[in-house]
Amino acid sequence: VTALNSNFETFQLKRLCRVNHMEKKIIKSLNLYYYGVLILTLLSGTFAYFLIMKDLVQAIDPMSTIGQVMQYAVIVDALLTIPAGLYLCKRKCTKLAELADEEQKLMGYKRVATLRILLVSNTMVLGIAAFYLMGAYQSMLWITAVSAIGWYFTKPSERKMELELQAKDPNQENY
Repeated sequence: VTALNSNFETFQLKRLCRVNHMEKKIIKSLNLYYYGVLILTLLSGTFAYFLIMKDLVQAIDPMSTIGQVMQYAVIVDALLTIPAGLYLCKRKCTKLAELADEEQKLMGYKRVATLRILLVSNTMVLGIAAFYLMGAYQSMLWITAVSAIGWYFTKPSERKMELELQAKDPNQENY
């Protein structure tokens, strides 16, 4: 019986180490997406800026038809994807927290958190490009700033993953 308990404890310890290693790999992978979006935003803005500055593309008048369509597209994108990304991730994490298998839970979290980062931050990429393409039209800069604030709240961390995958006690108060 003692040998059986020892083997079981060893198995549990190995499983815990494997899950801990998996968590670190997932956070590292999510950080690549997180900072990758920042780099993509910077590249998008730089590319649009040089297109306008080198006169390869004419700046779009914000009051023209195409300018208004571009504004509405970026605004609607922000209004839909930022709240959808945050809400859907919260909902899916609540369901994932109920899973018993840790590995399945972590892989599900990786998919959901990646989707959240991409949904919340896509307006940041589009907004900064639209800002420069529209000749530094300030409304697009504000939309980009709102998206950047949402993007900031998607920053992955081990503590955040732990809190989002923690099983909720129905009697526990939320603050």
